[in-house]
Amino acid sequence: MQTIYPFILIIHLICAIIFLGYLFFDIFIFPNIKKTFGSEIAKKAASAIGTRGTKIMPLCVLLLLITGGMMVSQYIGKDSGYFSSNLQKLLMLKIVFAFSIFAMIIISLTYKFILKKPSPIGKIIHPIALLLGFFIVVLAKMMFYV
Repeated sequence: MQTIYPFILIIHLICAIIFLGYLFFDIFIFPNIKKTFGSEIAKKAASAIGTRGTKIMPLCVLLLLITGGMMVSQYIGKDSGYFSSNLQKLLMLKIVFAFSIFAMIIISLTYKFILKKPSPIGKIIHPIALLLGFFIVVLAKMMFYV
């Protein structure tokens, strides 16, 4: 695992940048398109971006979970325990936040593709996921210094 860890970390970081960048764009940048270009162009843009995002983001999130799970095995479990150090406590908090995002994505995709209904968390999923993602990034930096 030590030899592939840097590659897994790079994949994880790239997926995190893509995921959080998409959320940031969707929350802060995209709403201004309607104001600037009108609702017709905004609807077309939303449709195009949403279609592409629905294809890319689940794969990105899946890679985040897989690579994160691979990396977490270096710090938690076996002989090292689960809550023995501050690093492990912060890492477990990151895991809770990550699984919260994953659960919201599963709910949203289930409603969209299986139930063919609007998701009950459709309007709030992106702001909550961005906020949790922000905290995950901050915790990732704090883990090695606290």
